[in-house]
Amino acid sequence: MLSLVKKVTLWRVIWVVIVGLGLYGSYLRFFKGWQAATNLTDAQPWGIWVGVGTLCCVGLSASGFAISAAVYLLGMERYRPVLRAAILISFLGYATVCLGMLYELGLPWRIYHPLIYWNHRSVLFDVALCVMTYTLVLALEFLPQLLEKLPGGVSRTLLHWHDKMLLGLVLAGVLLSSMHQSFLGGLFLIMKGRIYPLWYSPYLHAMFYMSAIPAGLAVVIMGMYLSTRSLGVRLDYSILTGLTKVIVPLLSVYGIFRFVNLLTSGAASYLFRPRMETAGFWLEILLLVVAPVVLYSRQRVLNNPVALYWTSALLVMGFIVNRVNVAVTSMEFATHANYVPKWPEMFMTMMMIAVAVWVFRLCVIYLDVFPRLPAASDFTLSLTSD
Repeated sequence: MLSLVKKVTLWRVIWVVIVGLGLYGSYLRFFKGWQAATNLTDAQPWGIWVGVGTLCCVGLSASGFAISAAVYLLGMERYRPVLRAAILISFLGYATVCLGMLYELGLPWRIYHPLIYWNHRSVLFDVALCVMTYTLVLALEFLPQLLEKLPGGVSRTLLHWHDKMLLGLVLAGVLLSSMHQSFLGGLFLIMKGRIYPLWYSPYLHAMFYMSAIPAGLAVVIMGMYLSTRSLGVRLDYSILTGLTKVIVPLLSVYGIFRFVNLLTSGAASYLFRPRMETAGFWLEILLLVVAPVVLYSRQRVLNNPVALYWTSALLVMGFIVNRVNVAVTSMEFATHANYVPKWPEMFMTMMMIAVAVWVFRLCVIYLDVFPRLPAASDFTLSLTSD
């Protein structure tokens, strides 16, 4: 009885509450209909499910193709220790997107239709096809972690064939992920006049791609920190600080590109208007660009794992604000929808993320997600030695 009580922690209780309310929200969605589960309307058909469940989860899963390309194509071996974890994070993120599509679609049992009925003129078709295909590629990249648990002879044979096709998988993953990261921004190009000028741009597809990579790397930093803190993982801390050296220039280029585009497109006059859209824009810029660039550049932050974690969390929050602004806030001015998510929408989204985190934890515990390192490479010891 005492051991059971010890296992009941605050975070586990919160997880159970989120999943329980998410399951009840799922019941409302599939058995009671849209009106019972959402505040979506014809004027505002894309809400929190698209803004967070699709746009954010896809973008925050960009670490898989980025680190795979760095290790396998560019030879950056220093990032190999976090490669498997990055692929796992990406796979769980894309699996969450595919599951979320079942909630977003009016007829969820037709989710396989893009694989059969091709519409070459639809950007949404390109996104759906690339997401489902890349999820399969990620599953194949993740496969060795499962194959290693098979009996010796079978495991060696299958891993041998997997190694032969690995480079092709990495190239396919880089291509597919690059395509749909930008295609998601391309979805909004046809909505000119319906999107608030602070977010509309003919280069929106490029902005989506440019912001996804640093956000995905920030998720890796957060996941690695939590793994070392809670799951006893040993990891060289310099790998995480090395990722910040990639994030800072990417965010700087994104921020400069964003403001130059606003100036050249004539949208700069909207930057200081007393509107909610203005507040949303500057909050996004502060969290996504200014705060991470400044904090990641400070040695005090780089030498403190907790500060590094929360700086990465700020970046991720800014990324989420950006995607919600594009999918929801930017269109409310034209639609006058005044959309506020209903609680089942929120908890269904939180449930899928919570389940993905739980699966990641199980994989770290029971699979060889991280390399086995000697005690001298412990997370805390590496920080001290630096």
